[in-house]
Amino acid sequence: MKNSIVIKIGGLASQQLSQSCVKQIKQWHKEGKQIVVVHGGGFAIDKLMAEQHLSVEKIDGLRVTSKDVMKLVEYSLFQIVGPSITSSLNNAGCDSIQIKSSLGKIIEADYLNQEKYGFVGQITKVHTQPLEAIMSEGMIPVIGSMGVCDEQLLNINADYVATAIAVALKAERLILMTDVPGVKEDGAILPTLNTTQIEEKIQSGIITGGMIPKIKGASQTVQAGVETVLISDNLSKGTLICLA
Repeated sequence: MKNSIVIKIGGLASQQLSQSCVKQIKQWHKEGKQIVVVHGGGFAIDKLMAEQHLSVEKIDGLRVTSKDVMKLVEYSLFQIVGPSITSSLNNAGCDSIQIKSSLGKIIEADYLNQEKYGFVGQITKVHTQPLEAIMSEGMIPVIGSMGVCDEQLLNINADYVATAIAVALKAERLILMTDVPGVKEDGAILPTLNTTQIEEKIQSGIITGGMIPKIKGASQTVQAGVETVLISDNLSKGTLICLA
């Protein structure tokens, strides 16, 4: 779908969508772009875990998710973050619908490694038809970063969910909103990076830490058919990943 944009809302933006972000989404929606919003909810999950005196444990950057933690993940995404984003969009005049009971008809998943990570999933299939049906009615689906395995919800990294949906839709653009404005070199944001330059920037130490898997994932995404991936703390400026 060359007219579609998948937006992953994470970090501070998932706590409160800025007016500029809402305005941009509204503009795209008005222009006829078909939009899917995917969100995580790390801040809300951490807060609920602290209130219940549950310690946060991560392995390989993934939240170890016990049965008790999974209940908090589900509550955070379905009852806190998802409604907040959906409400912000609806209040701006963008007809939006939060995906809840029908999630399993869209994101199929399996346990990544239940012994190691608990209720953490990996996506096995994305069914685009329900999303396309919603978007064809002029609505924006809002999806929490979970998948379903035999009616059991599983916690999945929001980047992975957004990427899988973008690839399945063959979207025009995937936007990964984070708390950083893009990839920096000598203090300045790189406006573009192609798939050839990425490995060079990693080897030279310009791309480091947690940005490495994000950038590598973005590279794989454009190679899988998505035209561009934007990494940014907003919806306009940032680092645009494209094919060489």
